[in-house]
Amino acid sequence: MVAAEINPRLWDASTPLVERVALAFDEKGPLTKAVKGFCVREGQREFAVEAARAVEEKTILVAEAGTGTGKTFAYLTPALLAGATCVISTAGKSLQDQLCAKDLPALRDALGVPVKVALLKGRANYVCHFRLELTASEGRLPEQDSYLKLRKIQRFAAVSRTGDRAELPDVPEDDRLWPLVTSTRENCLGKDRCPNYDDCFVKKAREDAMQSQVVVVNHHLYLSSMALKRESDAIDGMLPQAALTVIDEAHQLPGIASSFFGTSFSTYDVENVSMEARRLGRTKCNDGAEWEILYDRVLKAGREFRLDAQRIGLAEGERLDVDEIEGFGELYPGFERLRAAFAAMGEAMRANEGRDNELDTLAERHAELMEQMEAWTAIFVKCRNGAADEASEGEAAGDAEVGGEAGPEAGAASGADAEVRWLEVSQHGIRFNLTPLSFAEEFREMREREGGAWVFTSATLSSAGRFDLFKQRLGIGECVERTWESPFNYWEQGCFYLPQMPPPANNTAVHTHNVIEKVWPLINAAGGRTFVLCTSLAAVRAAADELQARLEANGNPYPLFVQGDGPKMRLIEEFRAHGNAVLVGSMSFWEGVDVKGEALSLVVIDKIPFAPPNDPVMMARSCAVEASGRRPFDEITLPEAVITLKQGAGRLIRSEGDRGMLVICDPRILNKGYGKVVRDSLPDFYCTRREEKALEFFLNPERFREGLYRG
Repeated sequence: MVAAEINPRLWDASTPLVERVALAFDEKGPLTKAVKGFCVREGQREFAVEAARAVEEKTILVAEAGTGTGKTFAYLTPALLAGATCVISTAGKSLQDQLCAKDLPALRDALGVPVKVALLKGRANYVCHFRLELTASEGRLPEQDSYLKLRKIQRFAAVSRTGDRAELPDVPEDDRLWPLVTSTRENCLGKDRCPNYDDCFVKKAREDAMQSQVVVVNHHLYLSSMALKRESDAIDGMLPQAALTVIDEAHQLPGIASSFFGTSFSTYDVENVSMEARRLGRTKCNDGAEWEILYDRVLKAGREFRLDAQRIGLAEGERLDVDEIEGFGELYPGFERLRAAFAAMGEAMRANEGRDNELDTLAERHAELMEQMEAWTAIFVKCRNGAADEASEGEAAGDAEVGGEAGPEAGAASGADAEVRWLEVSQHGIRFNLTPLSFAEEFREMREREGGAWVFTSATLSSAGRFDLFKQRLGIGECVERTWESPFNYWEQGCFYLPQMPPPANNTAVHTHNVIEKVWPLINAAGGRTFVLCTSLAAVRAAADELQARLEANGNPYPLFVQGDGPKMRLIEEFRAHGNAVLVGSMSFWEGVDVKGEALSLVVIDKIPFAPPNDPVMMARSCAVEASGRRPFDEITLPEAVITLKQGAGRLIRSEGDRGMLVICDPRILNKGYGKVVRDSLPDFYCTRREEKALEFFLNPERFREGLYRG
């Protein structure tokens, strides 16, 4: 294809970018001519023009683009034609790989714009030469056939340019060997200590990113780079200064940022660092300390602390605000014993400083954990003092009533805390979390420091057509807000069935039984090909048990895949391959899953995905909204549920040729006041409450179509 065959103004830098981008999406433009299967979509063209305008004017675009709009080409085309440095942050590795292996090369070739592209992942995705050599020399292998896989990784590391483990499919992504031959932020020896630093794949990937025009990262890595720039007070993060920053799958960013801007550690972390210190101490500095005794003391203190937690009623799976834990102060003595034992291990590590690089690196991780433990010591002390002060509150209140107005600090405690202090109990230990109520100001500062244009995009950013919650959480003020509906013909491609059944019961098992009872005829009518999406892991287990019993009673006509039986992507691949399977999953399967074609024809959602009422972070944010005189249900609870529900519903129709049914087993969509907001946010499917009509969708599709024409 010769450039002049199209329109020479497309490549003329004197032509405004908005016009050049519009030409690229013309019916006779380069994308139509060069990209297989490309067809002009008005929503995609409008999105691209708005993104071009943002680049020219250095503004913010918040863009909700329905499934099938083609948002990737829409935001990439302006960046490539402008010659702008662009950083694209996505939600996960699969989309990163798709962008770099498929979308960017196709667009680059079609536009005839030679640009350098870099893919940057977290360090755990790259082989670490030092840890690979260490694992090979020590022979500590997790499985019987690990030595064969180790040989494959060694050969791969010797010839690979990137060291990206995704390029070695012979060793599964979830193999237990990978953590032994890759590094983390905590155990990386760094420039001054690592003997393999010059050949480090992570270093090379970051250097490559700094010299590229387009860099593709994930959300957590992006936030890390921005924080590094802020902390160093210089433009020297892992990423180049961007003229355009694109946050794709932007609906996930608030949740990731909430965790990123907080702090977290667990008793498991403490014990794991101590175990590694014992191993390194015994092998590298055996005469430096009584490593076994020090480790046993940490282990004993950790075990006693977990018993203390059980005694005050903390159970596995609970997530509790410390202010809601009766007897929280009783954990303090055990916590202090654990902290003292861990501190003693740290003293031994520092006493042997300089004898081993790994031990010195581990000592830095120990110091980070000790800093967090000391912060929690202060929290324990504050809570204990607060409890002691309760006895005198009545007397103080009486003095204020008699003496007139209270002092200037009276009532200050009633305001919302800046962060939520909460515990999470799991089978591995107890996790201590400090989560900020808001990170909007920090993210706004990062954004302003970076400058340039910004595009936030996803298929699900709004609730009832409003972006208020998303913008408020990210500190976005003045911006352009646009929505483009999916080009799919949902009315003809799909059906929304709302069964007539009781509202969700408080008992998960009861409601899940009702759900499977209602949808079992549909699963058979669809020939399997079903996702059952649940709002909790308890519901996943209950649904899996119900389905397994029915399948066994009917000769197991459909393969059953259940979250937890294997890695997410492997389950999806097997689901696709069988073509008649049933998959049961919780929230991780509500998004980032793309099954086109007949393999998925039925999506069942057990209920509206409201956040658990006892979630400590949600409760604290709700209290803050309520304290200001507003309704947290309207501002937080409902919008977040709607966005999540839209993600789940979006698993069904993934292409113009797909056909399927969405079932939501929650009659509150009709009989509650907020139901209209939920209904209006769903795709424009044909709707029915009649089971016979729903069955007809699968069993007699031609008859089902009769009478569906819209007047």
